Amino acid sequence: MSARILNTFLALALISSGQSALAQTTPEPAAEAKPFACFDAIPPVTELNIPSRYKDDSKNRSDFDAEANAAVEAALNPVDDFINVLVKNANAALQITAAPEVDPEASVDPAAKAAPETRDLVKQTAIADCVVDRIHEWAAANALGDMKSQGAQLSVPSRIGGIAMAYAQVRGLATQDTRQPEIEAWLTDRMQASMLFFDTEAPTKSRQNNLRAWAALAAAQVGLLQNDVVMTTWAADSVKLVLCTATAEGALPNEMWRGKLALHYQIHAVGPLVTTTALLQPTFPDLLATCDNALLRVVRFTLKAVEDPKLVEVITDKPQKFDPATEMKRSFQFAWLAPLETLAQEPDFTSFAAKFELLSNSKLGGKQSLLWPALDAKDSAATEEDPATTP
Repeated sequence: MSARILNTFLALALISSGQSALAQTTPEPAAEAKPFACFDAIPPVTELNIPSRYKDDSKNRSDFDAEANAAVEAALNPVDDFINVLVKNANAALQITAAPEVDPEASVDPAAKAAPETRDLVKQTAIADCVVDRIHEWAAANALGDMKSQGAQLSVPSRIGGIAMAYAQVRGLATQDTRQPEIEAWLTDRMQASMLFFDTEAPTKSRQNNLRAWAALAAAQVGLLQNDVVMTTWAADSVKLVLCTATAEGALPNEMWRGKLALHYQIHAVGPLVTTTALLQPTFPDLLATCDNALLRVVRFTLKAVEDPKLVEVITDKPQKFDPATEMKRSFQFAWLAPLETLAQEPDFTSFAAKFELLSNSKLGGKQSLLWPALDAKDSAATEEDPATTP
């Protein structure tokens, strides 16, 4: 047998018996974790000039003008896209937890013991820095600083609040440097301008409806970030202003005024009212009791009306453009059920919340189970993005 044939035979024998020399001496390379890549920058929106969404002859602002509505959406979509991606990443940072502790007495390589936790914290910091970087870019450009129409002034507070809520989640997780104070100064300036607008220029109904409620939420979050008592007091007073309009059954007159869209706007108002009350509960514990427990009265009425819109039709004398089966699939409308659970535990609230797999709304900070652990909600890796719902 030639040497060449003998070598071939030996090689085949080794392979067939699973004893390949190559497999014994060349271990499979370990998969390396991919470094976190920050999401692409979204150009800052520095000015907004948007019309009303509604037809000129729609006295109760319930009939959309298709062309005007499209123009509003086109102007606001970049801002809402920015908030959605901020919140998605902020939530991702919050979801990173340290690796389980290892028994210090166990015989484990110290470097191996520390590696998983270090890797988690490094990734968490990287994601947080990414979110802070992107917000800082908007702050440096004084984004949302030039509001050229009343529609813009009315629409921007909920966006300021959405950005502030994403920032609040990562502020302490990011590298500490000059970005944080610059962001906070920008948020404060934007919020102060919105407060002045609502106090002096906003239409009468807007000063006491869902728009004021969203401005209150933004003021609460920015005020808490800055320990600004004037701002948080304005937020609390705004909540009271809206809640004290509630009827005995819990309807909000400035939303019932909206005719066939009344129930939609009642729901739209409840979200910031509940969330602001929950945020401010430690510093304004009496807020829940405002006007004979108006918030809980409003919530009870809203949840009953969602299941039976005729409760609103009796008040408005208008059939509601609201199909319960369809609307229940848009769970972002009910994300406020999570902070509600920190304020009051009632069987009807809990059972209603249990209908949803995920409670998430970008302008309320995203996935609510991360922010309000009192709600024993089902967790999910998904983040529900919600469309613009500005009146």
